[in-house]
Amino acid sequence: MEKWNTSCIEPLTRKTAIVTGGTDGIGLEVARELARNGAEVIICADDVQKGEKALLDLRKSLQGAQISFERLDLADLESVSEFCRRIKMDHEHLHILVNNGGLAAVPEHLESKQGYELMFAVNYLSHFAITAQLFSLLEATPDSRVIFQSGLEHHQGVIDFYDLNASHLYDSTKSYAQSKLAMLLFAKELDRRICETHLQIKSISVHPGGSRTNIFSKGPSLSKKMIRPYDLMKMFLVYSFGQSAAMGALPTLFAATSPDAISGHFYGPDGFQEMRGYPTEVEPAIQGKNMQAAEKLWEVSEALTGLEFKLADFSNVLPFQMRGNIQPEGWRPGI
Repeated sequence: MEKWNTSCIEPLTRKTAIVTGGTDGIGLEVARELARNGAEVIICADDVQKGEKALLDLRKSLQGAQISFERLDLADLESVSEFCRRIKMDHEHLHILVNNGGLAAVPEHLESKQGYELMFAVNYLSHFAITAQLFSLLEATPDSRVIFQSGLEHHQGVIDFYDLNASHLYDSTKSYAQSKLAMLLFAKELDRRICETHLQIKSISVHPGGSRTNIFSKGPSLSKKMIRPYDLMKMFLVYSFGQSAAMGALPTLFAATSPDAISGHFYGPDGFQEMRGYPTEVEPAIQGKNMQAAEKLWEVSEALTGLEFKLADFSNVLPFQMRGNIQPEGWRPGI
């Protein structure tokens, strides 16, 4: 694969995109490039003030761009449902769904509004709920795509089905890694089900490498005195040797726009240890290929969210193709 960059993005006119966590960091850069190339972009986050600031920034740098902000609290499944209701009221199609929002380095055990471990809820479970509730729009849109922001940390991840909420023994690093592995497995399982039903939708997972964003400082109760030495060391390494948010956004943009991006595949930076560089296909950890765990995670996620995630089945529908000048009996233009 050649060095793919934003100059490779083809026009996205008349396409609609949603970017969760689109008010800063990688999400903001993804939203900027999608809008720059003509897409109608909806950025969403829980901080309205930050959302208005991001809108001002984007509109100032992109004259005439179609960008809007919707409040979305990923720590509250009720907020997720209300957000999805508003989107479905205003839109009939959705071309690109970028499940990007998240937080890291939560130093103590905190829970979402529904009582789930915070990073599992924000980074993964809310995005399962968003994808499930907006999937009808994706089904109605030819060649739509869902992008899942995983991370290098998925290599250390284990889906603890016995204690998903880390109620017995909380470890910030393990919980974050679990949430990123969950995103990767969800993307794989969604792709498997899409293939079975012959839907024209791509489900693609990505990771940004080591990117300099403020993800380490987001979230409630994150005071510096509570952050462990391990977290401080990781922050130092990322800010010292990592890449910009704009470069970290490239795998997501490639997956969201390139005709070469393949459903079910995993993309990240091509540099040393996948820490930085241009988009390329990368190999997930062995636990990221466990389809039994992926199927079980899907079932558990349905139970936790109270959603039944069904896909329309087109596997028995044979596409009709007219060849040459032969037309079906009774055919006339407009039918």
